[in-house]
Amino acid sequence: MCRDFAHLMIALLRAINIPARFTTGTDFGADPDIGPPDFHAYVEVYLGDRWYIFDSSGTAIPMGFVRFGTGRDAADVAFATIFGDVTSQSPVIRIKAIEDESRGLTLPFLGTLALSTDGYQTNG
Repeated sequence: MCRDFAHLMIALLRAINIPARFTTGTDFGADPDIGPPDFHAYVEVYLGDRWYIFDSSGTAIPMGFVRFGTGRDAADVAFATIFGDVTSQSPVIRIKAIEDESRGLTLPFLGTLALSTDGYQTNG
């Protein structure tokens, strides 16, 4: 599960004094062989002077993440907190990417570089 991989990565990073936080969202652009977009947990790591996104489970494309929240762990940013009797159904997430190259909007793709969450990205 992505949540477990995220917790493990955060624990290992914090053990060597690297700031890391738990992030929840959805993974538009996930590998279609795995299934349709779904809720997803990933990690943001503070390196140098900015936060970077890492998918510790390796199942999604970071450019396709839509963040719902960040916190110390999954308890801080749970997808749902349920009290009492609940009858649940499978979640349905519908997202449509807009591609307009003239405005710099392109579809998510899997790359080799880390992705910064502050809008600054370097090529190299």
